[in-house]
Order: sequence, then structure tokens, then C-alpha cells
Amino acid sequence: MDFNTLNILRFRLHYFTYLFGSLLLGIPISKYLVEDGFRILFWIGFFLSFGIQIAILELRFFARKVSSLAESGFPLFTVFLSFFLNLGVLAAILFLDFPFEPVGGFLIAYFLHLLFLVFASYFSGK
Repeated sequence: MDFNTLNILRFRLHYFTYLFGSLLLGIPISKYLVEDGFRILFWIGFFLSFGIQIAILELRFFARKVSSLAESGFPLFTVFLSFFLNLGVLAAILFLDFPFEPVGGFLIAYFLHLLFLVFASYFSGK
């Protein structure tokens, strides 16, 4: 998927629709799969992950406004930043001895984000 030729407003609309749909489907499912006392931790991990993914995407779109960033390896930098930032947040959650629920929420949101990028890539034809 080429971020330089992408319609940003349409992409954001689809992304937030996907996020809202994931939330609407996730609420009833989480009632059955996550214990009552830990459900808020699950959703904290979920929204923390989506927040990080949205911030990284917006950072990737920044290279469209400043063309010299696109030529200097900035998109490659944001891929590594995304990987290490996600890894660091997961390590911090585990290091602070949180239960598994925020880790599960974080990972589910991360893979939902990747699934959206796969769908967006497929439907954009690039």
C-alpha cells in the first residue's frame, strides 16, 4: 500500500469505522471470554495498542507533507519505531506484572490493525 497516493480522509474514515466495528463486536465477546474483574484491563490494553498504531500511522502520513522526509528513509524509520515501541509497551506491561488480560487486549488490537492494513492493501490494489 502506497501511503503517498492514498486518500487520507477516506483511509481515516475506513480505519475508524473498522475500529468502531471491532469495538462493537468485541464488547459482547469480551463478556464471555474475559473475567469481570479484568475486563477493564483488557480494554486498556486494547485502546493502548490502537492509540499507538494510530500515532504511528499519522507519523507515516507526515512524510507526505514534508517531501524531504520521504527521501531520507523516514518511512523505514517509522516501521522500526513501530516494532520497538510495540515491543517496549508489551515488555513494560509484562515487567509490571499485570495479568494477561491487558497483554491479550494489546495483541488482539495489534493483529486487528495488521488485518486492516492487509484488507486496505488488497482493496486499494497496490
